[in-house]
Amino acid sequence: MATILPIKGLRYSGAAGCDFSDLIAPPYDVISPEQQEILYNKSPYNIIRLEYGKFLPGDNEQNNRYTRAAETFRDWLVNNILIQDNKETIYLYEQYFVYNNNNYMRQALFCGVKLTPFSEGEIIPHEATLDKPREDRLKLLQHCETNFSPIFGLFKDPSRILDSQSSYYKKITDPVISFNDAEGQLHKLWAVTDQKFGELVQKFFKGKSIYIADGHHRYETSLQFYKEKKTALGKAEDYAHTLMALVNIYDDGLLTLPTHRLITCSKITTAKLLKELGKVFAITEIPEHQNREQLANPPKFSFKLYAGDGRFFILTGENQSKPWLDTVVLQDVVLMGIFGMDSTTIRNGEGLRYTRDEWEAKETVDKGDALYAFLMSKPSLEEIINHSEKGLRLPQKSTFFYPKFASGIIMHKLG
Repeated sequence: MATILPIKGLRYSGAAGCDFSDLIAPPYDVISPEQQEILYNKSPYNIIRLEYGKFLPGDNEQNNRYTRAAETFRDWLVNNILIQDNKETIYLYEQYFVYNNNNYMRQALFCGVKLTPFSEGEIIPHEATLDKPREDRLKLLQHCETNFSPIFGLFKDPSRILDSQSSYYKKITDPVISFNDAEGQLHKLWAVTDQKFGELVQKFFKGKSIYIADGHHRYETSLQFYKEKKTALGKAEDYAHTLMALVNIYDDGLLTLPTHRLITCSKITTAKLLKELGKVFAITEIPEHQNREQLANPPKFSFKLYAGDGRFFILTGENQSKPWLDTVVLQDVVLMGIFGMDSTTIRNGEGLRYTRDEWEAKETVDKGDALYAFLMSKPSLEEIINHSEKGLRLPQKSTFFYPKFASGIIMHKLG
């Protein structure tokens, strides 16, 4: 089903500097203003200048973050800061990292993937998207016509057919990129130009769907940009695909982490909230100083509420015959049902914030910057895939695949 294309990747040359960790950046959607400034100062060639440039006073239609990105990009191409591989390539990637004192290695394929509407079932989303990020990514694509970061895709390969084939090429060739980043993660990239391998990968994916793990906004804007080009040019096959990093869902290094919800504005008192929650959930109060093990490992079909003053509550679904995805239950039953939010309010983040750090969520409530924190459990990858295959989408920020794929390791110029 999914169509894979080898690409002529765009990569940093030695002219950009020897330390690759100074050139890459996290994906745009996790970069704070403070981190953006740090990345700007790391190197004049850090990918941040293309992927997520600054807003400046006096920006207008003729001079803004997107026009500056396009001008910088042209300059880097002319001066060979970025160089394009001259052969059609599929890139093999390994990322070594530590989480909770455990060592992991995640493998991926970097390649082009044909753009198709979600309705065709070749590419399957799992999360809803937001208007502003789509608009932002589309403007960048319109100005630069390049994928500066890969969309994170998943595929099913329980027999690990591609792993065994990839390992052969890793043994007979040296990585074209190998470096440790600022967080101590090791990145290795191999460029495989063997036509037989490309054909094998293409044949493998003909019977597969690809599930978007991260990058829904970028996929939707890539598809929209392709349609714009097709309308303008009549034929736009050079724009009919996008850059993806594809990971087997059975890969030992594939980690999914929760994203917690903070209620920042509501007139509902804690007593009223608990009364309403008690109509739907079994509630167990656990003061913070007691039973830390139970707080760290809540039962299935549950999530936690922190209401300040060290008061935690475990909310367990009483009807456990239905499929349980806590972000879906929270949004439908609690955010919309009890707090009275609608889909637009939630989509715009009105009275609602997100954090991936449970301690930060608790601290935000204790400081008075939020009223309540709903602490999610680690999402089940199997349940996410099952949900997606039914044509359903989870609420935005339901999943966080750790670690993110960095921007700037491999880029892909369209057209």
